[in-house]
Amino acid sequence: QAKKRPPFSMYLMHRTNYWGEWIDSTDDDDEVDFNAIWVQAMNDDDGCCCKGFGRRAVPVDDSDFGRECRGWWSLFKVSEEDGHTYPHYFYKFVAIPQDTYGYGKRGCGNRGWDYEGEFYWDDAVDALERLLQNYLDLDDDYINHIHIGLWMDQLYAPK
Repeated sequence: QAKKRPPFSMYLMHRTNYWGEWIDSTDDDDEVDFNAIWVQAMNDDDGCCCKGFGRRAVPVDDSDFGRECRGWWSLFKVSEEDGHTYPHYFYKFVAIPQDTYGYGKRGCGNRGWDYEGEFYWDDAVDALERLLQNYLDLDDDYINHIHIGLWMDQLYAPK
């Protein structure tokens, strides 16, 4: 059964050209030292950005977080930077289960990452919307892109 997009004003989407049922995490990011499933956080009225990552859009919901860890997660801001063209601006975050050795507040702080807050797996998308609200609704001239590396081995992607 295909996943349905959650009824929130923010949603998470993974873009890929892979059409299989399970998407493996990758280690393609120089600032993040673990394999991650990379997602984009968008408001309902935004189209999916960064289509260069793939034609297929796979929604990520609370059950995906629970498949990896049925507990508390932490959100850290890794970096932010101007895009290649004005007015694009990019924020990079990671979401990590709180019991992950070496990736607590101190370990991530030592990496230069800023702690943004915590959330429980069964309310992940709604809680992330609250934690990211200041980045989603900036009243500025930029088109803000939010990318989050999720500490997950795989993402379920039914057709």
